Amino acid sequence: AGEGQRVGERIGGATEASMYDALDLPLVPPELREGRGEVQAAIDGDLPDLLAEADVRGDLHTHTDASDGAISVREMVEGARAFGHEYVAITDHATGPGVVGGMGVPDDELGALAAEVADVDDAVDGITAFSGVEANVDADGGLSVADDVLADLDVVVASPHSKLDMPGGEATDRLCAAMTHDAVDVLGHPTGRLLNQREGLDVDANRLAEVAAREGVALEVNANPSRLDLSGGAVQAAVDAGATVSINTDAHRPAEYENVTYGVHTARRGWAEPDDVLNAYDEDALREFLH
Repeated sequence: AGEGQRVGERIGGATEASMYDALDLPLVPPELREGRGEVQAAIDGDLPDLLAEADVRGDLHTHTDASDGAISVREMVEGARAFGHEYVAITDHATGPGVVGGMGVPDDELGALAAEVADVDDAVDGITAFSGVEANVDADGGLSVADDVLADLDVVVASPHSKLDMPGGEATDRLCAAMTHDAVDVLGHPTGRLLNQREGLDVDANRLAEVAAREGVALEVNANPSRLDLSGGAVQAAVDAGATVSINTDAHRPAEYENVTYGVHTARRGWAEPDDVLNAYDEDALREFLH
């Protein structure tokens, strides 16, 4: 059966290539075949040089047992190194709207967590560990963490976790307001959707992209297969607007770093190239973006 499948794949691939050859077109990657201009782009020679999984150098949204993750900071960092990442950000949940009592890290403990991340960064060779937090975006677009605390962290992910049934205009206003905060680096899982469970916020992707580009905030493609948030269409809006996206796994244990593949394919559906993706940057370029 295995050999039969391989033969079928070879025949199918050959047939597909022959079809494009007959039309005198370059092969259009499967993720682009959605009727969003890919045929004309192929005719014009303007197909994107799509992001590949090997281009992703790190993960900027992860959790440890300091909040709702499964293991320690050191284990998550070592797991990222073993996966092949060059850097990883530890962004445990803060307290605030939508976070179950006792799960989030209070403001007065975030400094100690950041110090622990710095110690692990010093102790573990071959990878850079960034301190961070996943702050909660309240109904008005404010953040659940004090400004002076945020200022001392390397990476701030701002995510909506509450009131995910807001009307579209209000929801878009809310997320755009969050992106104007000086400390915010990444807007995490912007709609808050869970596939086959809840729809999440009905946001204007074009407006989010415009504000993200203006404010220098990356829009997350959350690679958790239950989220895939932003969607491919929203990624294309970001790319068209000149905004940056960030493909993160929201990992709670090292095995979940492998979910990056789903984020990459989602970003490819949005025509994303390596230059469009924050965590395809090398460490120096990443630090420049963050600061």
